[in-house]
Amino acid sequence: MEFFQGATKLGEDLNSPYSFAWASVPAGNYSLTAKATDNLGAATTSTTIAIVVSNANVAPVVSITVQLTTRVSQRDQQVTSNATATDSDGTIAKVEFFQGATKLGESLTSPYSFAWASVPAGNYSLTAKATDNLGAATTSTTIAIVVSNANVAPTVTITSPANNASFRNRINSNNQRYCNRF
Repeated sequence: MEFFQGATKLGEDLNSPYSFAWASVPAGNYSLTAKATDNLGAATTSTTIAIVVSNANVAPVVSITVQLTTRVSQRDQQVTSNATATDSDGTIAKVEFFQGATKLGESLTSPYSFAWASVPAGNYSLTAKATDNLGAATTSTTIAIVVSNANVAPTVTITSPANNASFRNRINSNNQRYCNRF
């Protein structure tokens, strides 16, 4: 059994079941046939089948940046993750945001972003995972962040003198005015 692409012989197999593996086929349209020859030299060619070989889906490219915001009035931390994702042979279907293996959220449109609110103090590993329109996915490099407790301003109180206290100027022996200290 001989195998052809158009008029070009690709290979042959002399033993049943007849098959041929065509490796490293470039993208394109092809017409394939098989030709069987019996022991007396009679030959028959199969009907032609058309195939299309396309390039493999290229996975998207994704990177992540993180911004930490402290909202003092609420005394909590917010981590905003932003991702840049591109796909050379299609479109981005979604970008998911993760803390370790836990999915925090996702974004379906560019600019890809997710705000993680009320983040407790701790160490976190954040990634973004971009998935293209054909299902190929890529995960960004990990960004390690440390969230500290929100900085709380110290309290201060004047203990002396008392509120609304009254003082009189005095004159010392050098005829200089001074006020009692507090």
